[in-house]
Amino acid sequence: MTNPARIALLNSMFEHLATPPDATDPIEAARKHADYYGRGEVGAGLAMCSLQPVQIGQRSGEWLVPPNAMAGHRLVHLHGGGWIAGSLVSHRAMLAELAVAAKVAVLAIDYGLAPEAPFPSGLLDCVSAIDFAAKTGPEGEEPAKRLYVSGDSAGGNLAAASIIQIGRIAGRLPDRLVLMSPFLATSALPIRLQSPTRDPIVSIEGMQHVRSVYASSASPDDALVEPLLAKPSELASFPPTLIQVSSAETLRDQAITFADALWAADVETRLSIWPGLPHVWQVFVASSSDARGALIEAAQFLTTN
Repeated sequence: MTNPARIALLNSMFEHLATPPDATDPIEAARKHADYYGRGEVGAGLAMCSLQPVQIGQRSGEWLVPPNAMAGHRLVHLHGGGWIAGSLVSHRAMLAELAVAAKVAVLAIDYGLAPEAPFPSGLLDCVSAIDFAAKTGPEGEEPAKRLYVSGDSAGGNLAAASIIQIGRIAGRLPDRLVLMSPFLATSALPIRLQSPTRDPIVSIEGMQHVRSVYASSASPDDALVEPLLAKPSELASFPPTLIQVSSAETLRDQAITFADALWAADVETRLSIWPGLPHVWQVFVASSSDARGALIEAAQFLTTN
């Protein structure tokens, strides 16, 4: 894509993202915005995948199974939405593209959202989903040959926190982890250069607000809410990790700092910084070659032995 074309696309994305649907209640507005974020962004993958509903405890989920799925290879994706929004619907098209690209079945989970299900409810739902996928796939009860986890935005937070929690309980850790525009800290923001580009989606104030909704009772230094504060011994249990972030995001510096911490813990880590894109640009599968490129990068990373 030429530079003028890229700029035009970004301007249209930012304009769209800055004008979410009207809603009188802030939580309702956030939930509408999450489903609105990637509206109309449907690629070829969704028609190719079969959808298999599943129940994991009290939570609904679904498998997206591509026609070329490798038997026993399973990916659990945890959706974003600031812990208060997002759903199976909001990320389905993106996950279908990822499933086809990686040739793996993808499990999406409708984990509990705050304020109805405050911390640690949603996190425990995510840990349960990962444990479920380790033992049961779309083909039935059988241990996974390869187990992967990914998450975007607050789902990236939950993915990182899930790895920490699974390490604490000595559960089966995934073989690889992908974090897309991850939301890794609120009370411990790294001191680096601030993003030179406006981010219409994520602000420091907004991050701190949703944390107050999600985890007001948690300690400010609880690594299950603030993975950036995880101990080196906890980070050492992380699997090989890919972190994708845009240079224009408020969350950019968190991603850099977290990659530094993983490298210091001797974890194989790839930091992939994409120039000037919106938060979780991976959802724009129909209109952006960068979205498709990022998903291909994630797919290749996940399935590398």
